[in-house]
Amino acid sequence: MQQQQRVLVKAEHKPMDWGFYLWLLYRRLPLIIVLVVLALIAVGIYAYTSPKFYEAVSLVRLRKQSPPPLFGPASQQQQTDTLDLKTATQLVATFLTAQEALRLVQEQKLSSMRVSASVRQYIGLLNAQEVLSFVSTASYEPDLIRISVRHTLPEVAAALANAIAEAFVARLNREARAEASNERRFIETQLQAVRAELQRLDKQIAEVKQQLNMVDVSEETRALVNSVRTYTSELLMAETELRVAMKAREQLQQLLAQEQPFVPMRKENPVLAEMEKRLAELEAQRTQLLNRYLPTHPTIKRLEEQIAALRQEIARRQSERVIEVPDAAPNPRYASLYQQILDAERRRMELEERRKALASLLQQTYQQLRKFPEQQRRLGDLTRQLQVLEQAYMSLLSRLQDAQIREAAKLGNATIADVAVVPSRPVGPDLIRLITLALLGGLGLGLGLTFLMEFMRTTVTSSEEIKHLLGVPVLSVVPEARIGMEPDSIMRLMTSRRGAAEAIRTLRSNLRFLILRQSSDGKMQTFLVTSAVRGEGKSFISATLAIAFAQTGKRVVLIDADLRKPDLHRFFGLDGDVGLANVLRDAAPLESALLPTQLETLKLLPAGVLPKDSDAVTPAELFSSEAMQHLLQRLKERFDIVLIDTPPMMAVTDPSILAPMTDGVLLVVELGHVSRSAVQKVKEQLELAQAKLLGVVINKASRKRGYDYYRDYYYYHGYYEREP
Repeated sequence: MQQQQRVLVKAEHKPMDWGFYLWLLYRRLPLIIVLVVLALIAVGIYAYTSPKFYEAVSLVRLRKQSPPPLFGPASQQQQTDTLDLKTATQLVATFLTAQEALRLVQEQKLSSMRVSASVRQYIGLLNAQEVLSFVSTASYEPDLIRISVRHTLPEVAAALANAIAEAFVARLNREARAEASNERRFIETQLQAVRAELQRLDKQIAEVKQQLNMVDVSEETRALVNSVRTYTSELLMAETELRVAMKAREQLQQLLAQEQPFVPMRKENPVLAEMEKRLAELEAQRTQLLNRYLPTHPTIKRLEEQIAALRQEIARRQSERVIEVPDAAPNPRYASLYQQILDAERRRMELEERRKALASLLQQTYQQLRKFPEQQRRLGDLTRQLQVLEQAYMSLLSRLQDAQIREAAKLGNATIADVAVVPSRPVGPDLIRLITLALLGGLGLGLGLTFLMEFMRTTVTSSEEIKHLLGVPVLSVVPEARIGMEPDSIMRLMTSRRGAAEAIRTLRSNLRFLILRQSSDGKMQTFLVTSAVRGEGKSFISATLAIAFAQTGKRVVLIDADLRKPDLHRFFGLDGDVGLANVLRDAAPLESALLPTQLETLKLLPAGVLPKDSDAVTPAELFSSEAMQHLLQRLKERFDIVLIDTPPMMAVTDPSILAPMTDGVLLVVELGHVSRSAVQKVKEQLELAQAKLLGVVINKASRKRGYDYYRDYYYYHGYYEREP
């Protein structure tokens, strides 16, 4: 009988299980609370023991002014003379300012407050570096500087804040007065030189006029002299612009020589496009086939080989993706550069014409000047120089008056905007800020330790973790049952009302509900019971579950498929020499291998014995044979429930072979015994085998182990443990 073709169902991508992470936080909630409380206690101790400190604040305002310009507009000079607000803020907290503040306090020269002798004596013990450690500054646009001083003594904080402000203002004012004095002396020196030069020119002009017997220069001579000056200036500007235009034209011509009038057109290689289209079709065909066949199917293998070869060829030809075609297109950069050259040439021609015109006008003006006598031309030059010096002399006089006024008025660049008063309330420690930091720090440390402990822990310790890892429900939590290997011990357990027996009955009920929910006809009959590793009690769960079903009147057969270390026949006190291995090798009939138990509706098919000769087949080969499928079909026709007990999945491949032949798999897990990686590998093997994992049975729950999951068991099963 051939095995029915199964349809491979791909596992859907599961979103992040926020409920599991919330459960982790709830599980470690005591640790988080303890850390937060410890942080709050530490903050309380710090706030109680640390000294309180006070803050005093003074304000300084900068004056946005500058001296009048010597030459040119005032706006140009003000940009260089005005003190920048950020620079001034940095100058407040400097060593020189702190030294000046200490001097003002010691010499009792503070104008804003009176400092007591004790405070003055204390401040005298400080040095400039210590004072600066108490000071902080901030700037506020457009012209305010905030000076704040924090100290444990309120009077000291106020005295230092006012002293720093007054020292800074005095420093800036002193520097401003020094600048005004230097400027005054410089202007006076320049005035003497200009006055001497004016006197010399006046004397020369008077001599020339006396020689010419004239009182003043004629208007015609003055006009010609001014025209020469104007034409000369404009000619120099025109020649400069002409040289710039010619240089720009040369650079544009060099750039144009590097470009081509036409550029070749490029397009995508049609061969590569066709190969990529073929690759997409093959991948789509492979996806459709994977929904029908296993990845090891020959057709899928051939498709994968074709896909791999096609991908390799596409990668090899990747450099040929874009190819050139014979057609060519105009180069837009060439056209743009050509147009710029035309514009530059037109500009050059205009400047050349302007230069020629100015040169001609200048030549004509010089020719007109040559018609005048030499003394008259000299008189015109001297008059022009006299006008320039008179303008400079008037500007220097105005600047000298401003400098004298500022020097006499002792004006500076800063003033005191507000003085500091002695603070009455402390500003620190900031209890609200400390409590907030403690809460955040304790919470962060608790969360970090929680996830670190979960990351370092390798074993599974809770039912919630099982649900997260496997995505299936926990059907029952079975407490640790201390029974021996006597033939009637397991029967006595299942006829009692002990917690383990009630947990097995709960498993039976939940399995029934699961059958009704997942099977429309309720014909799920064959179940495989396995575990990830040894020692988790899968054989105990298999035997007790079979007894529980048989107690309800169901016809049940229990198969011991652990051909390497069979145990089930010992639970029932039966002989296991003839069993499953003998039936599969046709060494014994099925009727002789099925053994009766103390329950009429329960039969046991023990593992049997495999021959030890070298030609014997392995258990995996027996389970993969058609004889195994035929045997399961016969048992399903005779019994209502077929339970198969297999070895651990991490030990051998027998469970992976048998799982697809059953209607579902029950995974037995002992919390604290099996690792997360082992549980995840079991899930992967079952998915590869296309087997259906129905649920998990947690076995050997015990108070002594202290796991969190036992609390749930205590609530649900503690009542039965107290029953006699």
